[in-house]
Parts: sequence; structure tokens; C-alpha cells
Amino acid sequence: MVIKNEQGITLVELLGVLAILSIVIVLIGSAHLFGQRQFYHQTDQIDKQGEVRLVVSQLTTDLRKVTAESVSQSEGIWQIGTNRYRHHGDIVYRNDHPLSDAIEIFDLTLLENGAAITIKSIANKQGRETEISTTIYYRK
Repeated sequence: MVIKNEQGITLVELLGVLAILSIVIVLIGSAHLFGQRQFYHQTDQIDKQGEVRLVVSQLTTDLRKVTAESVSQSEGIWQIGTNRYRHHGDIVYRNDHPLSDAIEIFDLTLLENGAAITIKSIANKQGRETEISTTIYYRK
């Protein structure tokens, strides 16, 4: 009586397993790349939103500390109390120190009883921009 030793796998079984593993690895890899891309774009968008919020927050804080008479503008420089704001290129400067480097529009309009503010970020990698507009009213 001869006992056959049938241990191991055939070439067809090996190729089948490799094909299934390849499909699984490709699916996992593409899901990972999609997640990384989403993370990168969302982080970029959040950074731009943070830049706009920082400028608006600092500007409104400074405007609330002063009276309407201590706010003036000349040659692209806004004097708000003892602080100076200037927008050049994509950078907003406060007292000649960069406050933000991602601002496309810095619009401060003096009103009869306050100031209208519009701040808009540069576009992120997906072309989205963040804009905040607000109005600060002075007390009489």
C-alpha cells in the first residue's frame, strides 16, 4: 500500500489567492489615498478660515476699544487707535508685523456710526474662499 503525500498547494490555487489579495490591497490603498487627499484639502480650508477669523477678531477687538474719531485711513493704511493695519499682496500687517499671509480682500469702510468689515481669504487648493463680513457700531 502506497501512501501519497498531497501536502502543499497547486499553482492555480496560488494564483487565485494572489489575485484576491491584489484586489484587496488596491481597494485599501485607494481608500487610504482618498482619505489623505480629503485630510489635506480640509486642513488647507480650515487654515484659510482660521486666517480670516484671526484678522476679523483682531480688527473687531481693536475697533471696539476706540471711538469713531480715532479711526482714520490714508494711503492704504488704517489707523485704529494706536494700531496700524495695512494690506499688501496677500499679507495683512498690524503695526508692521504680519498678521496673516492668506488674505485676498481686506475692506474696512467707515460708516456714520461704525465700520463695515469684509475679509476674504485667498483660494485654497480646491478654489474655495472664505469670507467674513460684519459691521461694528460705535456707542454714542
